[in-house]
Amino acid sequence: MASAANAARLNILSCRQVSRLPRVARAQLIATPTTGFRRTFTSTTARRAEEPPASTPDTDAAAAAAAAAANAVDPNFADLKAGNIEKLQGSRILDYAAKENGYLDFEEFVSTHHKVGADAPSSIPKVRAFEQTLKEIEEGPRAEKSSFWYDEDDPETNTNEHDEFDEDDITEMAHSKLEEVREMRHYQRLAIWELPLLSKLAKPFEPPTEKQVLRWRYTTYMGDTHPAEKKVVVQFAPDDLGLTPVQAEKLKKLAGPRYNPETEFVKISCESYTHPAQNKRYLSNLVDDLIAAAKDPKDTFEDIPLDTRHHKIQEKPKFPKEWLITEDRQKFLEEDRRRVGLEEYQAIQAGELVDGKQAINNYLVKKMEDEQRKLEEVVEVPKGGAAKPSTWASKSGKARR
Repeated sequence: MASAANAARLNILSCRQVSRLPRVARAQLIATPTTGFRRTFTSTTARRAEEPPASTPDTDAAAAAAAAAANAVDPNFADLKAGNIEKLQGSRILDYAAKENGYLDFEEFVSTHHKVGADAPSSIPKVRAFEQTLKEIEEGPRAEKSSFWYDEDDPETNTNEHDEFDEDDITEMAHSKLEEVREMRHYQRLAIWELPLLSKLAKPFEPPTEKQVLRWRYTTYMGDTHPAEKKVVVQFAPDDLGLTPVQAEKLKKLAGPRYNPETEFVKISCESYTHPAQNKRYLSNLVDDLIAAAKDPKDTFEDIPLDTRHHKIQEKPKFPKEWLITEDRQKFLEEDRRRVGLEEYQAIQAGELVDGKQAINNYLVKKMEDEQRKLEEVVEVPKGGAAKPSTWASKSGKARR
């Protein structure tokens, strides 16, 4: 339930109209002393009363009864927490706001606020707090002048209430991964403990009877709503409807492109209505109309050929029967593999079979040995001067130049 301050704010904002006069602070209006007679808080205008009559015992008793009735507790305030906030209007809103700030009613707040000097209340902060509450309710939220368009702060960008990350928790992506693992474990528990119990509900397969010639197909998305759920498809064979050959041929011609000459089935779908039951009802009526039209003896359509141009039969290649392996062929292949293996083994033993990998490895090893031998050749230095560069070194130097 919303607080009384919010209720008061909503009621005042809904009833408030833009004033043409300059706005004066409420505190100034309340603090202004007056010398005239102070009336009870009311929403009507003040009028000058006529001369009061002489005081009598009867009138005094009536006035006392009226004062007692006026000071009685309103039943709406007695059960305010039970939902009577919506009944507060006008002065009741201000009275309840005053009660929230420690006063009996709004009149007590006004009278207490006018006392000055020795009669001033000790709870001056209460008075200021109540004045501030009324001012905020009347003026509404202040504009944010630090922004470009005086916009309010976006509450979604306010992250001050969150504690700083102290490196004591995993990341959001890791939490998502953990949630995924929990979900998978949940379904694994269901598969282990719950799925075996479904075997008690298993029923033996019963093929459709001769009267069940219509095959209905529905589309269901588990745990989700989808526009395709309303689609219903019916499928039937004209030869299973108990019609004569002429009537069955006429039904095929009436079905048109919905007849498949390859499977000899008629397939019709409907998704024009909102609910699957409506689409199923429409298809059921349509099948009844087709059967009734096929049984009509006025025109049998025997002079019209069956048009199958809408269905293109694609020839699927099949494995030739001549290529199938017979027992004799299998025995011949096994003997041939055994003979070839024996010949290879004999060639390996005689050294007649060349191993390609071994030949390549031998060539690479020989090449490395030749290069190592060239690097180890000692260059002879003559006694009278520097050693002449070898032919290989000079050639390599020229090449480098």
